[in-house]
Amino acid sequence: MQKISKDHVVRTFDATHPPAARVRPGDVFVMETNDRFRGWNDGKAWPMEQLTVMTGPVYVEGVKPGQVMTVEILDVRPTQGFGYVIAIPGFGMFKDKVEFRKKIVPIEGNQVRYSETITLPYAPMVGKVGLAPAQGSLPSNASGAFGGELANTQVGPGATVYLPVFVEGGLLTIEDVHARMGDGEAAASAVEMAAEVTMRCGVASELKLARPMVVTRDEVLTLGEGETMEAAARMALEGMANLLMERTKIDQTEAAMLVSVAADMRISYLGGTPYQVRAAMKREIVGL
Repeated sequence: MQKISKDHVVRTFDATHPPAARVRPGDVFVMETNDRFRGWNDGKAWPMEQLTVMTGPVYVEGVKPGQVMTVEILDVRPTQGFGYVIAIPGFGMFKDKVEFRKKIVPIEGNQVRYSETITLPYAPMVGKVGLAPAQGSLPSNASGAFGGELANTQVGPGATVYLPVFVEGGLLTIEDVHARMGDGEAAASAVEMAAEVTMRCGVASELKLARPMVVTRDEVLTLGEGETMEAAARMALEGMANLLMERTKIDQTEAAMLVSVAADMRISYLGGTPYQVRAAMKREIVGL
């Protein structure tokens, strides 16, 4: 099984980056991610060269623009046995109510030991999953049609991310792996960890997508981002309605009514702009 080292560092989503590796659809491979928070102990001095690193890109043979690429998350394991939780003044929802603080949190088997009295289930997720955009270079915290910073707690083992392809090979890049995160990431930090992510890519020839979608064991998730929570929610809802119209051949009004009674809205990220929201619906309703 091929392993893509964390030493294959990029800091942008960009079609001009040379591939770190090439895989075929259906191949199982591992991508390592970095410890981006080591040595950071001063909230006034951000080590941006370190914080913006990502691993990739991976070229998937035969993937072409206009297709939809699938990225299955098969497993996520910590490489160091611990993660970090960080509070930063002026950042996240709590702004200047907090002081800079970094907590080292042990990860022990299927548990995250937050403190001597609080132990939480290990619930890993991959925050950044993106392909190269159609044009130009986008920063590591960007999100959009190409994927990028998804900030979605449901992008973990057993989930599949569906991404529109804009360049040959797709050029998959990942980072921002967490041992667990609360929906919304209110203080703009989860349990940040270095990891090994086991993945498998393919092509969803039956789908036409303009934006990322996530499918879990039970649900279909459409994603939205925006400068306001309302804009992010509207994008996610429109994505779900469009998917229903495409898959089940209902009209716009029927889709809106069905979304209103069968879709759950969940906050993905509210620590700063762009805000991110997802709409969730049972797979059997969507037909996926």
